[in-house]
Amino acid sequence: MNNPARIAVTALTLAASLAAVVPASAASDRPLSRTQLKKLLVTTKDLGKAGGTVPMDLKRLDLTGLEVDDARCLTAARAFDAVFDRPAQSALVLWRISGGERLYTGDAATLKKMTSAAQRVATACDGAGDRRNMVKIVKRAPGKLGQEAYAFEVQDSNPVYEGQGTKLYHFDYVVIRHRSAVAVVQGISVGANHWKDTMTLARKAAAKLVKAYPRHP
Repeated sequence: MNNPARIAVTALTLAASLAAVVPASAASDRPLSRTQLKKLLVTTKDLGKAGGTVPMDLKRLDLTGLEVDDARCLTAARAFDAVFDRPAQSALVLWRISGGERLYTGDAATLKKMTSAAQRVATACDGAGDRRNMVKIVKRAPGKLGQEAYAFEVQDSNPVYEGQGTKLYHFDYVVIRHRSAVAVVQGISVGANHWKDTMTLARKAAAKLVKAYPRHP
């Protein structure tokens, strides 16, 4: 006869092992652990020989510091910064573009606040800028990524440090939600915009999220 106690222990061990690699069940998109989230970051292997990633704590997102003469946009920017001011797993990306990826998790209400904040920035800040025409924000179309995605680009010609000549910087933001994870992909380029490369990186990030979760029945 089978030993009920041994069967129970084996079942618990197997469940724990599966939980370490599978983010969430199809029935419950519960928040992920730090280990689970870290495994979903885009890696050097994902990028191939053209570049690499370095897992590290990236500084918090900061849109509030933008010199934009638009109250509605600044309100949306402050809300964006506030909702993303929370722990994340992140990595620096050195590829065709420089940039980074941040991964967040939480309950459904928390993740909805994140995507709503991104949507508000994309909408409220589209076309916003400053009087000197040094900063401009435009809404971008990321297409189908994960369950929902929003994107915008910040163009900034302000010198990074004193004495530097004027250069046009492009800061691309793509916010992707899939199940119990939200990815924020940022691409940075100078001179010509490399939006296509940002989108390639965003698609790789989205693909890892989608692949990690079992399909709904």
